[in-house]
Formats: sequence, C-alpha cells, structure tokens
Amino acid sequence: MLELLLSDEFKAALDCCPEAIRNQAMDTIQRLRLDPWHPGLQAHRIRSTVDKWECYVNQDWRIIYDWGDNNVLRLWKLGDHRIIDRVHRRVFSPQTAFSRLEIDEPEEAEAETETAAGTEGNLAIEQMPEAEADNPFRYFPATHLRILGIPSHLVRKVQRTRRLEELEQIEGLPEQSLHWMLDLATDCELEHVIYNPDNLLFRTTLDRLRGYCQGSLKRLMLNLDPEQDRYVKSRHTGALVLRGCAGSGKTTVGIYRAIERAAAGRKVLLLTYTRTLNGVNKTLIEELIGPLPENLEVNTFFNWLVKYLRQAHGIEFNIAEAPRQKEILKEALRQAKQTSDTAIPALGMDFYLTEIQQVIKGNGIDSLEHYLQVRRFGRNTPLPPQYRRAVWAVYTAYQQLLREAGLCDWSDLPLVGLQKITENPLDDPYDDVILDEGQDLTPVQLRLTRELIKGGDPRSHRSYMVMADASQTIYNRGFSWKDAGIEARGRTSILRKNFRNTRQVAAAATRLLEHNSLLTQEREFIEPSWSHRIGARPRLVICDLEEREVRFVCEEILDLAGGGHFRLSDFAVLCPTNDICRQYCDEFTRRGIPNLFHRDEAFNILEEKVKVMTIHSSKGIEFPVVFVTAVRRGLLPRYFNRPGLDPEEAQLDFERFRTLLYVAMTRAAENLFLLTTAGKESPYLNEIAGLVDREEYRGKDSRCT
Repeated sequence: MLELLLSDEFKAALDCCPEAIRNQAMDTIQRLRLDPWHPGLQAHRIRSTVDKWECYVNQDWRIIYDWGDNNVLRLWKLGDHRIIDRVHRRVFSPQTAFSRLEIDEPEEAEAETETAAGTEGNLAIEQMPEAEADNPFRYFPATHLRILGIPSHLVRKVQRTRRLEELEQIEGLPEQSLHWMLDLATDCELEHVIYNPDNLLFRTTLDRLRGYCQGSLKRLMLNLDPEQDRYVKSRHTGALVLRGCAGSGKTTVGIYRAIERAAAGRKVLLLTYTRTLNGVNKTLIEELIGPLPENLEVNTFFNWLVKYLRQAHGIEFNIAEAPRQKEILKEALRQAKQTSDTAIPALGMDFYLTEIQQVIKGNGIDSLEHYLQVRRFGRNTPLPPQYRRAVWAVYTAYQQLLREAGLCDWSDLPLVGLQKITENPLDDPYDDVILDEGQDLTPVQLRLTRELIKGGDPRSHRSYMVMADASQTIYNRGFSWKDAGIEARGRTSILRKNFRNTRQVAAAATRLLEHNSLLTQEREFIEPSWSHRIGARPRLVICDLEEREVRFVCEEILDLAGGGHFRLSDFAVLCPTNDICRQYCDEFTRRGIPNLFHRDEAFNILEEKVKVMTIHSSKGIEFPVVFVTAVRRGLLPRYFNRPGLDPEEAQLDFERFRTLLYVAMTRAAENLFLLTTAGKESPYLNEIAGLVDREEYRGKDSRCT
C-alpha cells in the first residue's frame, strides 16, 4: 500500500478550507494514490523546482506534492490558485514536519452538506462567489462578524465594503480584528514553513483524516506516539499498571487499546470512574470506528456494577442519596454519643462520612480490630485508637439505620459485588479489562475489577490494564496496589512525557504539585518530561467583583473564537461546584453563546459548543482553551469550620483541593485562564505567582497588568 505523508501546512489548509473543497481534496488524494497519472488530475512538474509536482482538486484548487524514498508520496501544500502561484516562487524547506497517513481501500462516501448559516452553534462561513468583489467578509452573516470582534455599529459598513484594502479606512474598526481579517483573506500564515515535531498527527486513514478536519479537539485527544503505541499493542497477560503524569496520554492509550483488542475478536471492557469521561470515550471511539462492536463495552464502574448485580443475581438497591445520607449520619452521631462507651469527638460530618466510605468500606474492613491496624494514606501519625473506636461506633449505628430504612449507600455496592463475583466467577469473563483513572477507585473496587478476567477457560490469555496518576487523586484517601490485590512489582510502567500542555502551562501546574507534601511523602510524584510546545503563560485574572468573572469569560471566548484559531468546541469552563456551572450556562445562553452542561443528557464532547463542567467531571479530558473559575478561598480550598479538627486532617483537605486545582490546570492544552476575585484569592495562587501573567479586570476595556 502506498504511504502518504502530510506536511503541517497541508493539514492547516485542510482545517481552513470550505467543507466542499475539503471533500474534493480527499477524493483527489485517493485518486493520486491509486493512479498518479490520471488525466483528471492534470498532474505536472512545477518548472521552478526540481522535484515538486502539482495536480488539480478542481478548477481553482491545487495540491503540491513530491515523491520521497521508498515510493512515499509527500503532500506539501493545498490551496487555491493565488496561494499556489505564490508557493511556486518559494523554496521548500527540507525540515517541514510530516505525519504518516495510511489510506484504506476506497469506499463510497456519503456526500456531506453544509449546514445553513445562522443555525445555533454553527459558525460555517457562507461561500463567496469567486468572481465577486475582493472583500470576502461582505458575505459573512452579522453574527459571525461580531464573533470576529467587529462592533455591532460597524457590521453593515464591513458588509458594504467591496474591496479588502478599504477595510483599513473604516474608522473605529478594532486593530486586532482588522489584522485578523487581512491575515485570513490573504492566507499569510501559509507564507511560513513551521517545523515542530509535536504538531504531528496520529497515523490514520483517509476517513479519519476527514474527521480530524472537523476541529482541533480530536487532534489533542487522539494523539499517539510510539511509546504509547507499545502499550496499545501489548500482549501481556495478567495485570499491568500504567502510571503517567497528566497529559501523558493514558486515556488515549486506553481508547486505542480497547479498539485494537476488540478488532482481534476479544471481549473487551473499558471502564472509567466518571460519567463524563465515559461519554467522551464512547464518542471518540465512535469517531474512529463507527458504532461500538458487540464485543467492546464502554462503561462507568458503577453502571457496570449495578447492571451486573441486577442481571446476574437479581439484586436491586435502594440508594440513600446525599441529603438522606447526611440525615442518617447525623442520627448515627447522636445515637453513638448516647450509647457508646467512647467519647465521640466533634470531627465534622464530612470527616465521618469520608472515613466510613473511603477507609472502612473502601478497604473492606469488617471488624474494629482490623480498623485499628489499617494504615491511613497521607498521615505522619496514625489516627489515635480512641478516635478509631469513636468512628467505628458511628459506622455501626450508621449501617444499622440504613438497614432499618431499607437503604444502602453507593459504597456498599462494591462490597456486595466483590463477594458475589468471588463466590461465582463470570461464566464468560472479559478477555481484556482496561481501567482508566484507576487512582480514583478504592481497593475494594479495584479488587472487583480484577476479578472480571477470572473464570471460564483457565487456558485463555487475559489481560488487565489499569491506568493511574496518584497526583490526580481527588476521590479517595489513597492506597497501595497490594491493598487492591494487584501485584504491581515488575508489572508497572510509567509515561513521563506531557504531550498535552505547553511548557508554560505544565510549568505552572507542576510548581503547584511540587508543594503537595503527600505525594513526596508517599513517593508517588512523577517528574514529567515536558513537551517542546511553546505557548502563552497562564493568565491569572483578578476581577473586582465575583460577577465580573462570568463577564470576562464571555468576552474572552468571543475574542478568541473571533481570532480564527479556536472553535467553540475548543473551550471549556471548569467550576468548583454545579451551582457555579449553572451560572455560566445561564449567562452564555442569555448572550447567545452555544453551550453544553456536563449533566445534560445530550452532552457531546465534540459538539460545536462551549463545554461547562465541574472540575471533578473534567478528569481525563482536555481542551485547547480552559477557564478555571472561582479560584477563591472558600471554594479552592473549601475551608471547614470543624472544632477540634486535627492538624493532619486539615492538611489532607488542603492537599486534596490543591490536587483539584492541579487537575483543572492540566486540562488546558494551549491557553489557561485562572479566574479569581480581589481580596478572595486562593492561597494556591501565591505558589505559582512567578509563572503566570497577572491582570486586573473591572469590566470591559478596564484590564491592567
């Protein structure tokens, strides 16, 4: 099969060209691959070069290419006749970056049609008749010109201007908007050859290249380098722990491994902890291979568990949700104080609930004696025995009250599931289990997932891969792999390179993480190898009022979307709470900015809308531009007013919220904004002060550094 290589500029041109041209270009590449001398291509050598050729996409658009070693076809440029004529006079750089492309056998593709301009969330540009006036922006709808940064009172003037150079004569036209329009209209960025190995795309088919052209998000989420590919294709049996820093591609490895193993006819389960990441995984897999095959299951841990208990054992649960759960815990505390021989310290509801769910139930502790001995992650000194006896008394009362009410909580389900699957292994176990964000599961939950490859034919070769990063642990108190029943010694690999973030974003996030005493104490910190990608420093925006944070984000999204480099699907707004998420969604909707809330049933990571989600829900996902909102005291971190709280417990809380902020920061692939309010700044911001650009915001046109 003939191999194709695409230069960075060729990919950039594919990104920018109209959909109809893009489809024609894909057909031309296919024809060129099959028959380079087809008369319809009108292929000929460029006279001003030694070895460059060009062929026609249509009457106006052309492709420049040459032949590399071993019959490799290199695609250099794509453009209309004006661009290509300029290229004829240029020198082709031998250092242009290329990406590898494997073309499938030709299939008939369904014709795609452009969505009419003005549809919600659609930013497609109306095609301008080529023979018409010089100014292409005459044909832009008013809403699109506004997104370009054109003030509303100048929109009609721009639309009435016939020639491009006359735009410079419009008084009051923002300089940034003018420069961008001139750059866009003249394709000036094609005048430069940019060499950057980090811009290389993943190996793909022609159909997947079409998918890439729809936006930059999939490029970020579906990058795959040779080291990652090694774990995708690993034929290990038993367990493998793949640790990696944020941005090292663990989720990408999981997606590709699931596809690769399922394609081999094996029964595969890809598990995640959060619903949002699970939805992202499904969406990206379907973008790559179409509908999920029957032998590939993508699910969250708890969805899978509930389904298993119901179908295999006929067990239904009545779950005590958060409000009811706290009522029961409050009553358990009252009863324990009245009946227990041990004094019940005022450690706070959150402490008792976390200790019961994450430590006692999360480790499968079934006796006070066991609880008195268990090691607790992140503490220099053990929880005193008298405290543990008090917790056990509260736990006992709590469980009794749940039973009397015919209820259980979510942390009970894994205990039941582990018991059932240990007693009765699956008749048809999975051949391959892939667990993403494994650090967020408790030891009991991990032991349960480990059982999913047991049973059936003992001669079968089955694999279990868990991907984890302790520096992103935000749901539990930590554990050792031995606690989880996983023999990790000799079966652990590390991905150190951060492919996601620019060096500037990675530097700020890593500085924050270096202050996490728990990671250094537990030797879980992975020193990342940074990407070579250079970008802007993170921007710390200090607003004079809390409500101005929302206004800043709205204005910045419109400015950046108007700059042409980002689409609406490239933006994510990450909030500490669901209530703050709703505030942003409401304001976006009021301003007419298409948006999706992570709790929406129709949440689609690739949809052309701004994504709004909690930081917790953003685990494992990445976006080109991220706004981290409400980085304020009382939220990040959220201080608890708990009388008698032991200092180490307070430190655990402080480090947990530090981790939450680290997770949020490392979602940003290119641009990162941290939003706070004057006088309420989070203490974490002091730790990264030298690595961010600080600016004050008091409303539009009031920024100062």
